[in-house]
Parts: sequence; structure tokens; C-alpha cells
Amino acid sequence: MSTATFARLQEGSTGSGVTKLQQRLKTLKFYTGAVDGVFGANTKAAVIKFQQNNAVTADGIVGYLTESLIERDIWVSQRQPIQEGDRGKDVQILQQLLKDADELNKNHVWNVPGGTFGIGSVDGKFGSNTKAAVIKFQQAEKLKTDGVVGAVTWKMLSGIKAFDLDASGVVDNNVFGLA
Repeated sequence: MSTATFARLQEGSTGSGVTKLQQRLKTLKFYTGAVDGVFGANTKAAVIKFQQNNAVTADGIVGYLTESLIERDIWVSQRQPIQEGDRGKDVQILQQLLKDADELNKNHVWNVPGGTFGIGSVDGKFGSNTKAAVIKFQQAEKLKTDGVVGAVTWKMLSGIKAFDLDASGVVDNNVFGLA
């Protein structure tokens, strides 16, 4: 849980929060200006572009909703595409998310054949069982069902991390581990 207090950012804001915002918007390719900690016209334009891209009110103000979406997109940008045969931390993250989804699905969140995605263990090995679970998830989310976890699948999986939280809950609880 984050101990930092969220501060709304807007044109005229300055400081480390703006620097972090500018760095994140640059990572997401919405901002090309100087990372100087000054929320000026260029930062506002980048925020508006980000907000429009995410279909939220495009007012250039970084409140909880915009911040939570930026954090989600940064988290997604840090994930590598993975597929059957891969091993490592991102595979473990994937397996844990699908295991968490099975727990959530006790309330029938997804229409999944058999009722579960079927992840047995979180072992960091992307084998046939993990691929089958990914395909079930992709089908449930109406995504391309290829068993490969790319940016679109990661973005949908990110919803499991934030399940049942509003934007302030996502930010205040540091759901994506970016504080």
C-alpha cells in the first residue's frame, strides 16, 4: 500500500509529481517535451491527448481517473509479449492473474467453459495448460484467440488487478506498483 498522498495535477502545477507524469507520458509516447517538472501547455496537451485516447473527459487535468489509467498503461508497457515455451516473471504474473480470475469467477464474471480458466500452479513456465487458460480468457474477453499474451491481452488482464476498485482505490492502493 502506498503511503504517498495523491495530488491532482493541472496547468500551473510544479514539482516531482509533474516530473513523474511527464516521464510516464513520454514512455507512453504522448509527450515529447522537456521533463522539467512544470505543467505547462505542452504537458496539458499531452494529458488531453492521453484522455482522448482513453475515452475519458479531456480536460487536461490529472485527477484520479486519468492517473489510474496512466498507471495501468505504464504497467502494461512494462509487460513483455509471452507465449507457450516462455518462462519467467511475466509468466508468473500472468498465471497469478488467471488464478485470481478463477477466484473472481466464482461470481460468474466471465462466461468460461467449465467455469474456470484452469491455472493449476504459478510456476513461471508457459506450458500447454497456461496457453489453454489464456485462450479461454481471450475468448471470454472477445479478443484474438491465439494463446499469445501481447499488449491487448495484458491490458484486459490488468482489469483483474484493479477488479472492484474505483480510480481512487487503484491509485491510493498502488495496485500497479508504480508509486
